[in-house]
Amino acid sequence: MKDSGTDSPKKNYRTLVLLLLTLVYGFNFIDRQIVGILAPFIQADLDLTNTQLGLLIGLAFAAFYTIMGIPLAFLADRMNRVTLLSVAVAVWSGFTALTGFSQNFLHIALARIGVGVGEAGGSPPSHSMISDFYNKNERAGALGVYSLGIPLGIMSAYFLTASLLGADPNTVNWRRIFIILGITGIALAFLVKLIIREPRRGAMESAKKLPSGYISIKAAIAQANLTPRVAILGSLAVALIISVLIGKTHWLGLVLGLPFILTLFLLSIQPGVMTIVSIKSWWWMALGIAFASFASYAVSGFQTKFLRLLDPEFNFRTIIIWIGIINGTFYVAGTYFGAKLVDWRSKTDIRAYGTIPAISIMLAFPLALAAFWAPTVVLHLAIGAALQLCLGVYLGPSFAIAQTLAPISLRAMSTALFFFVLNMIALGGGPTFAGYMIDFFLKGGASELDATRMAMYVTFGAYILAFFFYMMVRITLPKDWAAAEARNEEPQIFE
Repeated sequence: MKDSGTDSPKKNYRTLVLLLLTLVYGFNFIDRQIVGILAPFIQADLDLTNTQLGLLIGLAFAAFYTIMGIPLAFLADRMNRVTLLSVAVAVWSGFTALTGFSQNFLHIALARIGVGVGEAGGSPPSHSMISDFYNKNERAGALGVYSLGIPLGIMSAYFLTASLLGADPNTVNWRRIFIILGITGIALAFLVKLIIREPRRGAMESAKKLPSGYISIKAAIAQANLTPRVAILGSLAVALIISVLIGKTHWLGLVLGLPFILTLFLLSIQPGVMTIVSIKSWWWMALGIAFASFASYAVSGFQTKFLRLLDPEFNFRTIIIWIGIINGTFYVAGTYFGAKLVDWRSKTDIRAYGTIPAISIMLAFPLALAAFWAPTVVLHLAIGAALQLCLGVYLGPSFAIAQTLAPISLRAMSTALFFFVLNMIALGGGPTFAGYMIDFFLKGGASELDATRMAMYVTFGAYILAFFFYMMVRITLPKDWAAAEARNEEPQIFE
């Protein structure tokens, strides 16, 4: 579809678009965060185990969110991104509303899967459009502003919950919260379609009208070395089918797994996509944000549960208001100033994209341990404020790398693949792993409070891995950045 936007959008208009996209991303995280906030009440109402709760917050959502992101990114690279985004917002908001009608684990799991499918169409087109509104020297800052949707969405989720609590703050009508949130999101979808105009792809790098980054299947098969691809992906497909036949995997795994394996095969024979996954710094950055977020998602998934165990008499409304304030101030500050700091420092040292996130993660590790060691709610929240400041820093730089290093005509796909690595490890693994570890320590005889503490301590080991991966970015980025600049100034034509 032909892009209809102008090459040089006015600053006021692009700022309006950026703020609207940030608002959409915020709704994305409200929908995601609200399950963790309301976890104690959902768990009690639907009689869920900690492992089931972790699956709801993590893997049940993340598997579909990440897998569906790949075909939706393919569409985002080829069709009107505004239309795709508005439809995606409407879909995930509709399933958010349906979550409020769940009567058991299966119902709520299916609703969360629907939310995941819808949200898969959110960030790839948004990141791609932002990169067409802002040049590479402004991109980390712009994507840092977009990333403010995470803390602002989390803050709003806490405030929304607080405002909708009943007279007794320990009694929550969680169903009503999901329904109201879903209806509001559908209204936002219409606003997106009305306000945003599709920008020209690559407007900030090249005056040329770019061709598609994809080639026909026939041409791709003719050019690609099929033997290793067929061997690896075919083996995965056979293993999945056997696993289902012998009862080790649910049939739903086959329904989801085979289309995903086919999608991987088709993408693997596309030269532009293979360019993305051959960039070392892209991988190090993706793994860095993935393992940092692995621990962070576990915190957001079980924090309210931990605090209610720590002090059952502490007013629940007060707890969630303060967590909301912390996310809306300290996390926002870390996200905004972290991105701006990298934009400034990278002008003289491009390695800042790795250095600054690595320092922030090094500081976050002891703070996270201390927060869950804290014997009181107040001390936990105080330490948690410093922790959130550190955790915001790595978002903008990481997202900027996913865009800047990718071929221009494949930026939505770059984001989808980046988010696949990020969310399968972080969103899929973090809460699921933490929930499993809580049940593991409970079986060992620990109290629920001590089991939650110990599970979080183990989970925080992911911050050490994240620090290592960000330090690797320092080594590989200068070469990869120079190669990307050369590639994007003289766009590679794949057809």
